Amino acid sequence: MNCKTLKPLVLIIVSAAFAASASAALAVEGAVEFGGPSVLSQQGQRLKVVVPVRSPAGDRVTASTFLVRETEVPRGYAPLPARDFTVMRPAVGDYVVFQSGEVVTAPEVSLIVSVAGDPGSPYRMNLQVPSASANSPVATSTRTTTSRTTLPTRTLRGPESDPTLPPK
Repeated sequence: MNCKTLKPLVLIIVSAAFAASASAALAVEGAVEFGGPSVLSQQGQRLKVVVPVRSPAGDRVTASTFLVRETEVPRGYAPLPARDFTVMRPAVGDYVVFQSGEVVTAPEVSLIVSVAGDPGSPYRMNLQVPSASANSPVATSTRTTTSRTTLPTRTLRGPESDPTLPPK
């Protein structure tokens, strides 16, 4: 092989190795522990949910590790397309934020969230969304709903609110 044919071959091999290592870095090696989800929005606003997370020892879970796969709202309410959700994970902080691209009108929303590499994934969050007139700025739910999805999920349950979360 001459130098002109060897150079593109080396670039292809290096690119493939980089892509493989980058995709492996997005997955966790074990189960992620979730705290109780907190809804930080009201009906008439974009849905914003903060969930405490603890990753397996040595893993730094990034926003790209999480994917909102499906959403469910009661019949008669405008859907929240899963593809429009933004996932945010701060560099310092033990929580992840899920924010819808559309305004939520439903009093209840279920999110089906996958975590790359987590054997317990996907997870279901059944959320109560306070009405615009509600006094409490933070609300959560441990309510169980009938699933319309065919995915086997694990339901996240938690306290009414987590006062240790920083304000956003």
